[in-house]
This record gives sequence, C-alpha cells and structure tokens, in this order.
Amino acid sequence: MKTPMRIFAVLGGLIAVALIVWVALDSSDSKSDKDAGTQGAEAETVSVASLRKAAAAQDTPIYWAGLTAGSELELSRPSADRTYVRYLPAGVEAGDPRPFLTVGSYRFEDPTAALRSRSSEPGGVLASAPGGGVVYFDRTNPKSVYLAYPDTEVEVEVFAPEFKEALQLVTDGRIVPVE
Repeated sequence: MKTPMRIFAVLGGLIAVALIVWVALDSSDSKSDKDAGTQGAEAETVSVASLRKAAAAQDTPIYWAGLTAGSELELSRPSADRTYVRYLPAGVEAGDPRPFLTVGSYRFEDPTAALRSRSSEPGGVLASAPGGGVVYFDRTNPKSVYLAYPDTEVEVEVFAPEFKEALQLVTDGRIVPVE
C-alpha cells in the first residue's frame, strides 16, 4: 500500500520540478523545435475573453487567480493535460524567463489522495481551502502550493516568487476555474 503512495509523491515532485524548469527555461528562442500541431506550447499574452475561450475549448479546467491589477495574462499549454496561466507585470513580454505568479492546471487522477499521501513525507503540510479543497506544500522547501478538490481530476500548482503569496491565494479561495 505504501508503494502507490510513494509513486504519487514522486509524481508530484516531478510535476513541481517540471514547473520550475519550465519557468526557468521558457525563454528559449528556438521556435523551430515547436510542432505546429501542438496545443500551443508557446507562451502568449491573452485577454480575459481569450482565456475564457481557451478554458471552454478543453476538457481539463484551467485555474487562475482572477484579475490582478497591473498584470497581463500569459497562457501556455505544453500539452493537452497541462496549462499555465502566468501573471506578467506591465511591459513584460510573454516567455520572459523571470519567475512570476503562475497557476498550473494538470489533469491528474485522484489528486486529493495524492496530496494527502505527499503530506506524510518529511516536511509535508496538509491544509484546506474554501470549498473542500485539499492543500499541500513542503515546509522544508516551500516553492509551490498544490490544490485539489474532491471529485475532480485536476491538480493545481500555484507558484509565486514569494511563497506566502501563493499560500495566501490558495487558502483565501482565490484560485478558481476560469469560467
């Protein structure tokens, strides 16, 4: 029984590492490497209306932190099961490699069980969010906050340069599906 829990913990850790690597390396200028038939892996600045249209067009819900004054929205979909909404300060171009508030939505089978399992690892913290959300973060290396709701197959990762901002957004219930 512990083996599946460890698998979920390892998968969750890999997701966290993937987001950090993506944020750090997304500035690649090599557009020739991107397949024209992909889900739109290239980051682009979008309006709220465009974000809503993108959310309506895919099966996996896209989560975000709502509108933030002085920020532009960046949308990136490296695969059908992964979507990122990043909040860029005014004047910053899409794909900028610097770390900004980012909300990642990942299709994930039984994410609440996975987060509960990860919380038993050293440093794991389990909390709750409004609406019955399950929240997880690693207090020994707080980089991102993870959120999932019962009966959904989406794990949400919230990264902010200041960890406390990510935690506050999640526990205040500000991370919601784009509608």
